[in-house]
Amino acid sequence: MSEFLTRVEIAFYPEYLNYWLRFGTPVERIELDRKRSIAVFEPGQVFGYVRWRANEYGTQDWRFTIIEVQYPSLLLSRVPGVVPGAEVLLLMTGQARVKRALAVIDQLESSGFGLEDVSPAYYRHVHVRLATGRDVRAYSQDQHAAHLAAKRVRR
Repeated sequence: MSEFLTRVEIAFYPEYLNYWLRFGTPVERIELDRKRSIAVFEPGQVFGYVRWRANEYGTQDWRFTIIEVQYPSLLLSRVPGVVPGAEVLLLMTGQARVKRALAVIDQLESSGFGLEDVSPAYYRHVHVRLATGRDVRAYSQDQHAAHLAAKRVRR
């Protein structure tokens, strides 16, 4: 079973880098030291992963990725900090786009949706709309109910 687990790097070094989970519930968290840990996820889980890195000149890299963990036998996208890889549902880079994506996530959360249970198709929609500079359509209770019903049928 352990060969199917996906490991995610979590780290915090003030003023230099901060890698954290915006949402998602790992099945295990391995503490490496006070500033670093590894979050472990099983196939089928969805989580939001933020990576921020800076140097003496300011922010060098800021990315927000929503990831669905898959079995390693499938084609996986390489994502920094995620081993062995995963399916990318949303990827935003740069301060402005990351802030817009996080605002959408905050809106979903304030509307009462479990971020891990939101339809992957909606996250793909958000990715395309933000990448092209367009407004994101709201996620409805009907969309959510349809996604959860389809998920139950697939099991």
